[in-house]
Amino acid sequence: MANNLQILILAAGKGTRMNSDLPKVLHKVIGIPMIDHVIGKASLLRPKSITIMVNKNLIFLKKKYLKLKFLIQEPQLGTAHAVQIFQKQNKDKNSKLLVLYADNPLVNIDDLKKIKKELNKNDVVILGFEEMNNSSYGIIVEKKGSVDEIVEFKDATKEQRKGQTCNSGIVALSSRSLNLVSKIKNNNIKKEYYLTDIVKLSKKYNYKIKLVTAADSKTALGINDMSELGTAEQIMQNQLRKKALKQGVRMIDPDTVYLSKDTTFGKNVTIEPFVVIGPKVKIGTGSIVRSFSHIEGAIIKNNVVVGPYARIRPGTILENGSKVGNFVEVKNSKINKNSKINHLSYIGDTNMGESVNIGAGTITCNYDGVKKYKTTIKSKSFIGSNTSLIAPVVIGKSSIVGAGSVITKNVEDNSLALTRPEQKKIKLKKRKK
Repeated sequence: MANNLQILILAAGKGTRMNSDLPKVLHKVIGIPMIDHVIGKASLLRPKSITIMVNKNLIFLKKKYLKLKFLIQEPQLGTAHAVQIFQKQNKDKNSKLLVLYADNPLVNIDDLKKIKKELNKNDVVILGFEEMNNSSYGIIVEKKGSVDEIVEFKDATKEQRKGQTCNSGIVALSSRSLNLVSKIKNNNIKKEYYLTDIVKLSKKYNYKIKLVTAADSKTALGINDMSELGTAEQIMQNQLRKKALKQGVRMIDPDTVYLSKDTTFGKNVTIEPFVVIGPKVKIGTGSIVRSFSHIEGAIIKNNVVVGPYARIRPGTILENGSKVGNFVEVKNSKINKNSKINHLSYIGDTNMGESVNIGAGTITCNYDGVKKYKTTIKSKSFIGSNTSLIAPVVIGKSSIVGAGSVITKNVEDNSLALTRPEQKKIKLKKRKK
């Protein structure tokens, strides 16, 4: 049978409580926007379509997510209002619908698969979660073992508030319960259309309602402010750390290591405390990242040592056996096998050969204020301390650059290059204080 499940991701909220100019759903968790987490998990269900419901200020997202459908909700009159907008343009009247939220990056794929399975036998499937100290979430009221209604916490009676099953907001609807959404009214103080009212309507028509309880209450966390964003980051960081530890990555103090969703590791990798690994980083077998290092957009191959206090920026490739030491910054450069940049240097837009030694304080001067230029340092060269290489420049194979030099011209293979002003001696008659 053809898959007739469609997914609607609600992203039209203004996110005012974030107090940020960046739209709420674009705030990142473990290195990627929270909406990407939701889209990724929705895609795993292999739905017929995914539609994003946005406000008019977020329609620019169409350019980023070209394969997804977009609808605009203006004004925002509640969750049922969003589904009514979807249903008006939905040509497949036999479709089922799963409603997700773009600000819920923690949503669990196993819970979603269970919802999808239960939708084959029921008309309304609700995802709930257990919360001992609920003070804000809607409450799922059950009678005789079945869902009777969903009430907002502020509207709940004292007796209803004793219930521990809370509403996540995630709901799946069969085609016939989906057709009931148009009957939902806004008879409430806020004059909004609540999707939770679908429970009462479905009961009226004797439609089957099923409650699925989330495996972990944390997965129901919606992000409304920076505090909740921080909580989500902590939860997902812990998930990434546990995954890496199971793969054999040694973390001396895991709680101080920050990873990204796409970080990959080889075998026998060691990560020391206080390391930040941003997006698009691969770390190969036997490599060590020492404390207080920051890495993003880089490929670190086998038996490489990074840090401490190193910054590895996007476009960098550290080949086998290379070393980047303390207070070194490398950007958009390839450092070939067994080459060493041990301390206090900036290497940018550089192609470095094998077994090169870079002395302390070396700078590749790659930017003239308008354009950036390449530096090439060929294999087995030695660059003395406190050297400035003015790009574009090529340092030949097995060459030496004397300490304190400013190199503006290419250096031939097997050559010594140095620039040094004459040292003068001036005797002082009397030293002034």
